[in-house]
Amino acid sequence: MHKMNLTLNETRTDPFMKLFISQVLLCMVCVVLAMEENLCMADNFVYFAITTNQAAFIEQRLAAYEKGQIHLADLTENAGQEGCRELIGYYYLHSNDIPVKAKIPISRTFAAGEMYPQAIKLAKEYVNVYSNDWLGWSILGYCYSAINYTNETFMSYSNAIRLGDKDSYEVFAGNAFKYGRIDLIKEIIPELMALKNSKDTLTENKQHLISLLLLYSAKTDRKDIFLQTLQGENLKEILKNDAVKKDIISGCGYFADEDTDGEIKKIRLSLEAALKSDSDSKTNSINGVSP
Repeated sequence: MHKMNLTLNETRTDPFMKLFISQVLLCMVCVVLAMEENLCMADNFVYFAITTNQAAFIEQRLAAYEKGQIHLADLTENAGQEGCRELIGYYYLHSNDIPVKAKIPISRTFAAGEMYPQAIKLAKEYVNVYSNDWLGWSILGYCYSAINYTNETFMSYSNAIRLGDKDSYEVFAGNAFKYGRIDLIKEIIPELMALKNSKDTLTENKQHLISLLLLYSAKTDRKDIFLQTLQGENLKEILKNDAVKKDIISGCGYFADEDTDGEIKKIRLSLEAALKSDSDSKTNSINGVSP
């Protein structure tokens, strides 16, 4: 039976996967319990068993997806825990009859459940036909990173980026740090900055992008990138993230000797003011005084 790891590594967690990965993992908790009781692989199939009516419904949904009548999310995160279980159950019943396009939602669900061999198999079959669709490459990048296939990870995410998947820039950079290949980040700095500054970027991803850029600036002795990353940012807001706070403090110390124009000092003073303001707010809150 497959082993399931319920912890996530942020360097390999794509934004699309974060949307529903917890649902799928919760859906498979009983599989984990079965594993702890040393049950055989057959019990895995028992868990994913579906009725004839459920199979007919999934078949209709997959056909609708192929025709563009429903979105990928409707078969994955929007389908909930039971929907994901039924989707995998349908695959086990009809593994030889799944249309190529329908393999993407099934692969995505396997990947979210950390069943990487199955996810990779389906995603590879998909990109063999739809090589110009970034979806399959993004799933492959996620899975290869999870099992530490370095070259395949970068190749897959590079293809996803080339084909227009902006979200892959962040995870590509995260993997560059994970595998000690920060030299690969240089060429995508403009795109990382653009994503950081985009109003469409979620707060969690924005904070991660800031942390990646600050870390890169220190690793490569690029004070200009350190300053550019923080330009226009509300320090009080971004300091709510402990990793970002640590990176800013470290960067101010690292670039202090290069502060010929006083820019680092300005950031340090703003940092101290923001930290003091936050401390005062917490004190007032504890004392029952509105900040």
